[in-house]
Amino acid sequence: MSRWNRILAVIFSFLIALGSLLMILMFLSEDIMSAMIAFLLRIQKISGWRGSVVVTSILLFIVALVALLLTIMTGRLHKARVRSSNLGDVDIGVDAIESIALNAANNAQAGVKSVKARVAPKDGDNIMVSLNITSYPDVEIPAMMTKVQERVKKDVERYTGIQVAEVPIKVSQVETVSARIER
Repeated sequence: MSRWNRILAVIFSFLIALGSLLMILMFLSEDIMSAMIAFLLRIQKISGWRGSVVVTSILLFIVALVALLLTIMTGRLHKARVRSSNLGDVDIGVDAIESIALNAANNAQAGVKSVKARVAPKDGDNIMVSLNITSYPDVEIPAMMTKVQERVKKDVERYTGIQVAEVPIKVSQVETVSARIER
């Protein structure tokens, strides 16, 4: 998500939180509800304020719609990546790309116990494949990450024809060695 999209989302979230807090206070106290209604009636009677409140409300509505659309459009890769050939179109689904990345990470023979993959759009037609890995103990993590990154990038590009811009990896856990108790 770009910087402006995040700023817009933060502003929108702040306004929603502020409005929700005001609604809670109004329904908890009749005095606050009465004061708010009186305030809104005074604003409605002053023609200069009425116009500015309407314009502000329209702007807030537009910001809400833009935030909603940006959240929907940038949160996840489109349903499929379409490749055209002389025989027709080939739709490659996000789940298929994630499965290829999972298989590549598991088959890299780099000490990966379990892995979760997430595909997101990157610059242009490129994609980013993010991996969350649990590794086995006694694994040299930097070397393992490099090996997995190279294998995932190579396999996804080979099998789908889609360029992979980057493969960020987060090693979230190293599996512990448990002592075996013999009886």
